[in-house]
Amino acid sequence: MKILLAQKIHDNATKLLIDNGFDILISESPDEKTVKKYIADVDAIIIRSTTKLSRETIFCGKKLKVIGRTGSGVDNIDVKAASDKNIPICNAPEANIITVAEHTVGMILSLAKNYKIMDYAVREHNWKIRYDYKTADIFGKILGVVGFGKIGIATARMCLEAFKMKIIVYDLIMPKVLDSNFPYELKDSMEDVFSQADFVTLHMPYTGNNYHIIGEKLLRKMKRGSYLINTSRGGIVDEIALAKILSEDLISGAAIDVFEDEPPGKNNPLLKNNNAILTPHSAGLTKESSERMAVHAVEGVIDVLQNKKPKWIFNIDEISLKLSDI
Repeated sequence: MKILLAQKIHDNATKLLIDNGFDILISESPDEKTVKKYIADVDAIIIRSTTKLSRETIFCGKKLKVIGRTGSGVDNIDVKAASDKNIPICNAPEANIITVAEHTVGMILSLAKNYKIMDYAVREHNWKIRYDYKTADIFGKILGVVGFGKIGIATARMCLEAFKMKIIVYDLIMPKVLDSNFPYELKDSMEDVFSQADFVTLHMPYTGNNYHIIGEKLLRKMKRGSYLINTSRGGIVDEIALAKILSEDLISGAAIDVFEDEPPGKNNPLLKNNNAILTPHSAGLTKESSERMAVHAVEGVIDVLQNKKPKWIFNIDEISLKLSDI
C-alpha cells in the first residue's frame, strides 16, 4: 500500500510506516494543487496544518481509505466530503494538550510581566523603564477560560496549582462542562467571563459559525487592565477590533498564536501594536509534541489499513467502518 506524506513528518513516525511495510511518497510541496496530483494513486494521506484537503481533492483519491492529521484541528479538511466518501480522519487530539497549555501559561506570564517591552528597553539602555512600566501579579487573579475541553482544563489546572487563580468557565458546545476534578465556576455566557476575568484564554475550535465571535462589542466588556490570550484558532477573534481596543488602552495586552490569515498580512494592525505578543501558530509545536502528533496520526493510519480500530477517529459518528478491536 502507498502512503502520501504532504510534507515530511518526524523521522520516528516515518520509520513506523516503513517498518510496517508501506511504500512512502513525499510530495515536493504541501500545497493542495501539488498534493492533488498524487492522491489518486495512494491508499492514505498524512497531512500537517499547511495542507488543505477540499472535497474535490478528497474525491480524487480513488483508492483513498484514510486521512491522517498530525494534530487535533481538522479545519483544513473538508470533513463532510471525507465522511461522504466513508473515509476516516485519524487525528492526534491528545498529542499537544500539555504543550499548548504550557505555551498559554507562558503567554500569561509574558503579558503580566511585560517581558517583551522590558527586554527591548534594556537593549536600548533604558534602565529607567523598571520604574515607568508597571507589571502585574498573577497570583490569586481570575482566569476566564472560554472552551473547556482538554487543553482548557490543562491550562486552568496549571494556573490554579501554580498561581492559585480563581477559574471561571464558559463553553460554547457543552451545557455541562467536563468533570475536571478541581474547582471552577461555570458561567452562563461569554459576556460574564469577559467582564469578570483578569485573563481571558480561548480554547475553542473554529467551526465557521463562530467566525469573529470575539468582536469589538465583547472586547469592550473586558476589565481595564485585563488580558486576552488566543492559542486556539484564527478567525475566532476580530483582529481589527482587537487592535483598536489595544490602541485605546482599554485592556493591557493580548497574546495571539493563531491568525485569520497565516502568516498574517503586512497590514495586519496587530503587527504594529507594542502591547500584543505574537507567535507563529507554534503553541503546539515542541520537539516532543511534534513527534507525538506525527506518531499518533501514523498509528491511526496504520490501524485502519490493517483493519484495526484506531484510538482516535475524528468523524467516527459520520462513517460506517467494520474494523477489528484487536
